[in-house]
Amino acid sequence: MTNNNLDVRVYPIDEPKGNTLAFASVAIDDLAAIRGIRVVNGEKGLFVTMPQSQDNSGQYHDIAFPLNGDLRKDINAAVLDEFNRQASLYPEQRGYEKQENGAVNGRNAAEVKLDIKVFPIAEPKGDTLAFASVGLDDTAAIRGIRVVGSEKGNFVSMPQSKDKEGNYHDVAFPLSGDLRKAISKGVLDEFKSKVTELKNSIGERLAENKEQAAQYAAAPRPAAAKKAPGLGE
Repeated sequence: MTNNNLDVRVYPIDEPKGNTLAFASVAIDDLAAIRGIRVVNGEKGLFVTMPQSQDNSGQYHDIAFPLNGDLRKDINAAVLDEFNRQASLYPEQRGYEKQENGAVNGRNAAEVKLDIKVFPIAEPKGDTLAFASVGLDDTAAIRGIRVVGSEKGNFVSMPQSKDKEGNYHDVAFPLSGDLRKAISKGVLDEFKSKVTELKNSIGERLAENKEQAAQYAAAPRPAAAKKAPGLGE
């Protein structure tokens, strides 16, 4: 068991049409919130999955997740306990008096260690220029962060999902505006650095190819072999 403070909210589905019985959100240490967690009914019983996305090959990957096994076990246990509690209530009794944490409360950015990785898209086909991941204080990670290009400049978008009404909601996000700004700045700075590295690398390769072509053009050519005279010549 860890010493992390967890704020767990679980929302059972009244009439589940599949194996997903509930959705949940968890705020970790006034640091970050993860939404879209699912309580799933499997062959071996109930289990918890982090929010996921599907790649081009059909593989699923966690969008946000705790960075150590003990914390993940604590989150799973807390979500299942809260699911059992909420599921035992009548639908009209369910819910929470205290408002769910938003990106207004939380720790100061100066207190949080950030591990930022950015992966620029070589040939963007839309407004998404890069994807990024951020580790927060060796506690939780958020993937699927995007660097988006716009007329007003580049900006950072947390991973999102779309509801039935077509509205987008952040799947995972820091719990303070100050930390969100620090992440955005860090991601954009790293993006600029990566793009500069990529341009320099391409420039070096072009210069190397140009030099090789010049050396090839300047190299002496072997004399052409004389043809043997044919009949009648």
